[in-house]
Amino acid sequence: MLAVSSISLSYEKPVLNNVSLSIVGSEIIGLVGKSGAGKSSLLKIMAGLIDQDSGDIFLDGKLQPKSSLRLIPGTKGIELVNQDFKLDIYHTVDENIRESILYLPNTQREQRVEQMLNLFELKLLRHKKAHLLSGGEQQRLALARAVAKKAKVLLLDEPFAHLDGRLRIKLTNYLLKIREKEGIAIVIVSHDGQEILGVSDTVCILKNGRLSRKKSLLDAYYNPPSKSDALFFGPINSIVLNGKRVLFRPDEYKLNSSGEIPLYFIRSLFLGSIYYNYFYTLTKEELVLVSINPLNNTTAIDIDKKK
Repeated sequence: MLAVSSISLSYEKPVLNNVSLSIVGSEIIGLVGKSGAGKSSLLKIMAGLIDQDSGDIFLDGKLQPKSSLRLIPGTKGIELVNQDFKLDIYHTVDENIRESILYLPNTQREQRVEQMLNLFELKLLRHKKAHLLSGGEQQRLALARAVAKKAKVLLLDEPFAHLDGRLRIKLTNYLLKIREKEGIAIVIVSHDGQEILGVSDTVCILKNGRLSRKKSLLDAYYNPPSKSDALFFGPINSIVLNGKRVLFRPDEYKLNSSGEIPLYFIRSLFLGSIYYNYFYTLTKEELVLVSINPLNNTTAIDIDKKK
């Protein structure tokens, strides 16, 4: 459906270097990278809003012109939702959605507005002006405006950045519902890979201007190529074992009093449904293990890799 081919971009220094990515069907892709890695620039190129230095964008097999060659920036069929949402803040929820699809015949337009109000649970807010909405409500409205246009691809720039845990779960469910109801492909960029693990089908890492191949969630989480890549998706233990550096997640262990990794207990932290248990190895390397009960009597473990 959407193909990014050999995209490069430089400002004062290279930002993107020969980046390629393919998005098919109603796939949800998580794109992870540090702040300043070029994630937002890549989304803007994909949406037809800024020019790449080289490379091509294809939608449904058709080469898309650069932004500078368009009368109106932007690619029809691709919608980008930024962190600022770009709402008409003094218009109502109802008006914001309607204004995004004025090109539709009146009957179709009104049907589509009602669909979006229902899909994003905005019906009770339809007459409220956008500037009076909460941040989470404004985000839902921005998504409703984008989805109303029946886009083929939805690009989301740091959608979880300012949401608490409850709202992150709620947004995740909205995105999965969008995919189910609309059959839309979604690309989510984030500096925190943990935010997108629950919603993405596959993930890529953008680092040093280069984009990794797509990986399954389990592969990205349990089989990272490096500690820096692993840390995008949460805590990782890195210790020297038998002369080799070994990476393993806090749940990749089994208790064994005569195990190959002797430990000294430091503390347990209760985080609701689980405990984070901190230890030192004999060589003073710190590691963390997760459990449903405190591990204060643990003296040794074996690594138990899940993948």
